[in-house]
Amino acid sequence: MNQTYLNIARQGKNNWWRYLLGTIIILSLGLIVGTISAYIAFYFFSYYIIASNFLKEFQSIQDLLASPYFLNYIFAHFPYIFYLLGIFIALRWLHQREFMSLFGADKNIRWLRCLQGFAIWLAMQSTLIFIGYLIEPESFEFAFKPTEWFLLLSFVLIMTPLQTSTEELFFRGYILQGLGLITKHPLILMIINGVLFMLPHLGNPEIQRGFFWMALYYFSFGVFCCLLTLKDNRLELALGVHAAINLSHIIVTTKDSALQLPAIWILKEVGEPQWLLLWFLIECGLFYFVVFGLRRQGLGIRE
Repeated sequence: MNQTYLNIARQGKNNWWRYLLGTIIILSLGLIVGTISAYIAFYFFSYYIIASNFLKEFQSIQDLLASPYFLNYIFAHFPYIFYLLGIFIALRWLHQREFMSLFGADKNIRWLRCLQGFAIWLAMQSTLIFIGYLIEPESFEFAFKPTEWFLLLSFVLIMTPLQTSTEELFFRGYILQGLGLITKHPLILMIINGVLFMLPHLGNPEIQRGFFWMALYYFSFGVFCCLLTLKDNRLELALGVHAAINLSHIIVTTKDSALQLPAIWILKEVGEPQWLLLWFLIECGLFYFVVFGLRRQGLGIRE
């Protein structure tokens, strides 16, 4: 199919006020309804299950549900169910086009492409972590607790991809396609998308490492995922990369991470934020080369 990713927005009804109203609906459902629902879920887990000793026969599970990091994890991720619902309502009700059109012109999810993005990025990140461990093993604290880790893994494998996919569907899907009605210039789209993605992440605790560099990191992340979406003419690569980055926190995490999970290792020293940005840009370049550069030589990753 020859239709570009941006031109998909011309399907259905695409008045500017529909995108404005759609954005308000999405954010309202997530911020208001999602937050209220998160409090209810928080109460359910912290009182009904824990205080009532509902799972007294399964002490390990009850200990997990009672732990602060689990309750905080549920509270932080539960609203994304409603963000996703808001995106669906905006597409079907306001724009009267199919929700699946956010993934590509063929209105299908290419799972293999998503898995490729996930696997390539995770392999690169794991390699860098391994190299870092070989160079400075004293910077890594082994914190693996098998029972907690495996119990939480089932929640993480559902809720984290839900969170990352919702963010991609909103920023690189709904917003990007809407902006494509105004301009098709890729550089302008990437800059705007990067800024919009950066803004809500400025409240993350990692920003305390250095406001300018961490803001630039989030901006670069948004730009890169936008580049992948425009280049591949689909959303799946960005979905895979975003999921890989966030899920890697169950392997190695930091004490100031916004995703507080019982990881296998805790990185004691996070280093200067400019080095985080530099390594991220190197990973972006390697990923782009593996996925797109090698393809020109007949060696690239294909679907």
